[in-house]
Amino acid sequence: MSKNKTNNNNAKREPSQVGQFVARDLPTDNQVKRFDRYLNNGLDEGTIDSSLSEIYQDDGGRRINVKKVDIKNKKGFFVRLAIILVYVLIIAAIAASAYYWFISRGADSTAVDLQISAPEKLIANQEFEYVIDYHNKDKVALNNLDLAVVYPDNFIFTSSFPSPTTDNNKWSLEDLRQFSSGQVKIKGRLIATTGSSNILFTDLTYKPANISSEFKKSSSLDIILAGSGIEISAVAPTSLLVGQDSNLDIKFKTADNNFLDNFIVRFSALDNINFPEADYGADVKVVSPGVFAISNLSTAEKELQLKFKFTDKINDSEQLKVSFEYQPVNSEKAYAFEEKTFPIEVVKNSLNLTVVANGKSSDQGADFGQTINYSISYVNKGDKVMNDVIIMAVLDGEALDWRNLVDKNNGSVTGRTITWTKDQIPELKSLVKDQKGTIDFSIPIRDVSEASLIRTFDVKSYAQFAVGGKAEELSPTSEVNRSNQLTIKLNSDIKIDEAVRYFDQDNIAVGTGPLPPSTGQTSTFKVYWNIKNSLHELGDLKVVTKLPDYVSWDGKEQTDVGMISYNKETNEVSWFIGRLPLSASAAQSQFSIAIKPRSTDRNKLLILVSGTNLSGTDNSTSFPISQTLKAQTTRLEKDDIANTDGIVQ
Repeated sequence: MSKNKTNNNNAKREPSQVGQFVARDLPTDNQVKRFDRYLNNGLDEGTIDSSLSEIYQDDGGRRINVKKVDIKNKKGFFVRLAIILVYVLIIAAIAASAYYWFISRGADSTAVDLQISAPEKLIANQEFEYVIDYHNKDKVALNNLDLAVVYPDNFIFTSSFPSPTTDNNKWSLEDLRQFSSGQVKIKGRLIATTGSSNILFTDLTYKPANISSEFKKSSSLDIILAGSGIEISAVAPTSLLVGQDSNLDIKFKTADNNFLDNFIVRFSALDNINFPEADYGADVKVVSPGVFAISNLSTAEKELQLKFKFTDKINDSEQLKVSFEYQPVNSEKAYAFEEKTFPIEVVKNSLNLTVVANGKSSDQGADFGQTINYSISYVNKGDKVMNDVIIMAVLDGEALDWRNLVDKNNGSVTGRTITWTKDQIPELKSLVKDQKGTIDFSIPIRDVSEASLIRTFDVKSYAQFAVGGKAEELSPTSEVNRSNQLTIKLNSDIKIDEAVRYFDQDNIAVGTGPLPPSTGQTSTFKVYWNIKNSLHELGDLKVVTKLPDYVSWDGKEQTDVGMISYNKETNEVSWFIGRLPLSASAAQSQFSIAIKPRSTDRNKLLILVSGTNLSGTDNSTSFPISQTLKAQTTRLEKDDIANTDGIVQ
């Protein structure tokens, strides 16, 4: 019973593996023999080694060191992202490099060099050349080269090499081999105002031989003219009465380096300006109202007074603009080389008063000690009779010497005014329509020795009037019934001293030969020029003297500023100083002259230096300055040591 019970329990559950093994039947004898044969004929040693080698090799066929264990960490998200970004940047760099080398390298500024050159210190209308150089700095040839130029507005094209392909500013150029160059020369002239900008623009387009894209290289050059070649000064009145004739005073001369043989004066168009007819001579042609053509220029200074007047008062002040132009032959365009603007106060009264100083109704300069000659003109332009007219002159400034006023009408002087009534000028009792008259007087500028007493170095001059004997209506501060106003500006206190010496101030002989001079023998003398200046800066300063034909240049020139030159053809000695700043309050120069009296000169006093002239511009007043010296003779007036009568022996 026990045995059956056990078997029943085993039937109800899975038998264990051990149980299965134990329960398996024992192998038979034949099975044992076959197993033995298998063991004896199994895998050889080489086959086993080969199998093991495959197990211990990596993907590259290299044997793995099983004694060393490498543990690889799993890459995080950000590490993988960084790796991806690095790959993207590398790819982008490779693409950019490819674009640079194969596409955009032809447009690189280092691949093509484009340069423009021109001479410096050009003068208006001087012919010159723009030289445009282009250079291929790449190892790739350039094809389809086209050059386009934009000229300054004031450029006049003459010619070019090579000749333009289109108009006068476009060229189709030959292909440019690698590392080769080309050049275009453009000849022409510039006429523009001094100091203005004149820019030339150039564009060079081309195609590199290895790509089909077109590229462009640009360049530019600015030329500023050094001068016009014509020295021009112009002065206009600062105020004018309606209907009053006035002048634009122009002084002009050509410089040594000049390329303009004529010029045009053109007034700006104003509705209330008129140009009276006048005879200006053969050198001035009236082209149209306000346009005047000036010819026959020379190095000698000329003066021209162009007449104009205002016909009505539209504005209290008008801007009178005047341009100086040159119109080339066969050209319809005139080019301005200088422009000036004059603000003018326009006055409208029934009694027209005009103040003139030294013959001019415009601002002007004056020197210390110079006498100013005033003239007040009056005319009744109204429709009614004017009774008991009072006229007052106002001379507002400290530079006048009232102690030496000269007035033949004996006007009443109060402060800085002079007043005339019917008591001094009977005609002022009653002025009918168009009746006119003139009041003249003169007053000098103070001497230079009194310069320290002067605080303002200009004098404002004008006149005003009252009718009906109403003197209370007259006041220097009143702007009612005024005339034009002009200003006298005091020039600098420059002074030049000239001395011809045989001995210098240290009693050392600087001359040679007999003293006094003797016929048939040569005597030499030293000429000294000394300039002193302390008030204003000066410009364009020079000293010129023309020696008599019997006096010769002996050289030995010396100066501490500027340059001395001698013109053999004219026998002139010139000292060019230019700008003389206030920091240089003095300037000196010297040179030697020689004389060999002829027999006909015996017992004569000979002139050695005559009519020496100093000229320039006061940079503060903008007015010219000029001084002319007395003659120096063989008496040697400034040489006290020589002590000679100068009579030729």
